[in-house]
Amino acid sequence: MCVVLVSMSKPLHIAVDLDDVTVDFIGGLVKSVNTEYGTNLSVDDITQWDLHPLLDPIIGRSFWGWLRDREWLWAQFDAVPGAIGAIDKLRREGHYLEAVTSKPAWAEHNVWKWIGLWRPAFQRVTIVTLEDCKADFTVADVLIDDKPQNCLEFAREGREAIMLTRPHNREATTPQRVFRADGWPEVLGIIEGMAARA
Repeated sequence: MCVVLVSMSKPLHIAVDLDDVTVDFIGGLVKSVNTEYGTNLSVDDITQWDLHPLLDPIIGRSFWGWLRDREWLWAQFDAVPGAIGAIDKLRREGHYLEAVTSKPAWAEHNVWKWIGLWRPAFQRVTIVTLEDCKADFTVADVLIDDKPQNCLEFAREGREAIMLTRPHNREATTPQRVFRADGWPEVLGIIEGMAARA
């Protein structure tokens, strides 16, 4: 008699943030500032969400205005290590993958440029404004994000979130239903556990 074990995992609808989860935004920004201003910033120097106190004195004006003048830079930033392969693996495992990103109107077109270059296996792309609550724009079961507020909003709705640890969120607390991951291999393990429980 032959016994076949069948996985009982349920495919999940997974929302994935772009900046600092899929796109190496902080790494790209630091590299660009270092190149243009001859500084020696590192990603570890970015320890808070508000980048103005660190970058504005270097640039001599709002870094956000500086970036808007160089909006094409974002589309050339690298992928976060492991992100593209992990997204591909999750899709091959049957999960539904949706990019959910916050962008100002002037930067939206760069989302399409970056996705066209790196080709992550997303089945849907949702772009919201910087003021919008991501949880209001997707019915995803789980969110992978680096912003504590976005993860908290998912948890408040009874959904789950995975916060990808970055220097700017290391001190943030993780409430119930929010998991921490130090990289994409850990994200994959958490998703596997979620799918098995679903």
